[in-house]
Formats: sequence, structure tokens, C-alpha cells
Amino acid sequence: MVTFGNDELIIEPIIKAAFWKNKKIPYKNIESIEATGESVFFHMKNSKVIKVDDPAITAFYTRFGDILRDYRIPFKTSINEVGYESIETVRERAASAKETALAYANLSIKEKLGPEYELTANIAERIIGTTLEFLLLKDGEIVKEANLDESIDGVEIVDEMDIAFLNEWDPATDSGLYFITKEANERSACEEYVKTIILDELCEMDLKDLD
Repeated sequence: MVTFGNDELIIEPIIKAAFWKNKKIPYKNIESIEATGESVFFHMKNSKVIKVDDPAITAFYTRFGDILRDYRIPFKTSINEVGYESIETVRERAASAKETALAYANLSIKEKLGPEYELTANIAERIIGTTLEFLLLKDGEIVKEANLDESIDGVEIVDEMDIAFLNEWDPATDSGLYFITKEANERSACEEYVKTIILDELCEMDLKDLD
């Protein structure tokens, strides 16, 4: 279990034992961070290396990106071997994917649920990556009963589609390079995602449950 404290990262075991001491990693003492498909390595300023076997902390915790920026920590991952793109490219792909996803989704939603329903999406840009946060509306109002998922920021949504993941962060330029997902790069992949992850669930809902 990982907890992002105010000044340090705290690593706790899933199953605690009497001999276990929580790992505490002060942010100010981190020289750089490197992530692989299995682990995250914190290279400390005293030359010590702390290994954390939870690579998800680099992609699914907004606070991780804030730490990179606030403490000017270099970061690099070998999880994604290709696709080091700028944030400007990520923004372009996110806008295109949003247009594609909503155009495709709303044809089915308005036909199967009714013209008063509409899927909308917000582009959520974070240092660790960018996502599309989908919401279902009825007559312009959020349908709470349909927004049963939760974004990594704790926002109630229908679904959160990944657009890009951080591959590298350079504190000298205060910028990152990103891996862009297939759904953001290819129209067919985007539409398939919308169909299988969003439409198939929404269009099976009983309209009475959405009133």
C-alpha cells in the first residue's frame, strides 16, 4: 500500500508482520526515479536505491506527478519502449479522440436511450498522463445513476479512457514526454473502446433507473 504524505512517500505491506517497518521516502532526498514493468527505483541523494514493487504509482496517482514537479525530480520509465511525444501532441490527440468518441457514442445513445440523453467528455490533463472523462447527461444535467465509475482524482464518471502516459519528466525544462495510447492514435480503436466499454453498458440500462 502506498501513501503520499505531505513530505514523504510511505510504503506499507498488504499483510503486515510484526517485524515489518514501513518504508519512508522523503521527497526532498530523491535524486531521480526510474520505473520498469515490475518496480519503481528511487535513487536517493545519499546514493542509496530504494525499490518499490508497485509500478502503478507512476501512472495512477496524481500526486506522483505533483512531486516530480514540486521537488524537481527527473523521471524515466522503460515500461513503454516507444512513443516519446510532447504534451502539445498529446493535446492534439486528446481533442481528436474526444471528437471521435462523442460522435460515435451519441449516435447510439440518442437512438437507444432517447434524444434527451447525451454523452459528454472532459479532457483531464495531468503530469502523469492525460485521460478522457466521460459523463452521461439527460437534458443537460448529469445522470448520477449512470456515472458509477470514479476517476483517479475521485470524480464520478461513466468511464475514464487513457490518452497518454508519462514516459519521462525533465525538471530542467519542466516538461514531459509521453506514450500515446492506441485509442488516441487510431479512430477504429477509439470507436471499439467506446462500444465495448461504454455503450454496451449504458445502452443496457433501464431508463427508469436513470430518471
